[in-house]
Amino acid sequence: MIQHRASDESLALVTRILSCFEPTFVHLTAKEHDRITADTQAVTHAAFLSMGSAWTANHQFPWEEKRWSGGIENVKINVTLRIYSNKWHVYAGLAILNPSAQSQIRQYAASVTELFKLILQGKREEFAARIKAAGDFVFGGQRDHDLLLRDEILDQFSLSGIPKAERKPNSHLSLLAMVDCWHKCGIVPYDHMLCSTPVIPSFPPNSHRLHINTS
Repeated sequence: MIQHRASDESLALVTRILSCFEPTFVHLTAKEHDRITADTQAVTHAAFLSMGSAWTANHQFPWEEKRWSGGIENVKINVTLRIYSNKWHVYAGLAILNPSAQSQIRQYAASVTELFKLILQGKREEFAARIKAAGDFVFGGQRDHDLLLRDEILDQFSLSGIPKAERKPNSHLSLLAMVDCWHKCGIVPYDHMLCSTPVIPSFPPNSHRLHINTS
């Protein structure tokens, strides 16, 4: 529940109306909401928007290229298409007008540039150490969970007809830079899943997560 430019009476009314769902109410300030939104969505959206921009600049449909087919590439393409199908103001609010997101967007750009330089310079050990440190920082608390899906499952969502034997490996620079950015910014997105859907398992099974802005 976010009481933003709303009276106490309005907040109480909304609370009474929603109480019939037996939800778990969590009260946030607008500033807390912006920080949570930035920490969980700003960098991810910037990464996928940059992928779409790169494909456009290269005059390519990614599903027609051997480097972007199969496995995790199918997820990247489909998520990018989904993001580009939304309204422009979504990204303006997330990354441009959200004060909590702007420093993260700058760091993401820096992470992409720095990691790409390490690749071009052939500094394998430095690159691997940096990525491993970022991965341990972001995913270290999730080791008891199965975070990965098998390629056989991911291939079901492919837009490409390229046979598996003809596919080329990809660096996944955009995804690696995403994790590196969170590490540099000291952000663990799993710590900011307060407004997530479906409900986080730590909450009671019969509770419902509702994200209401009482403006």
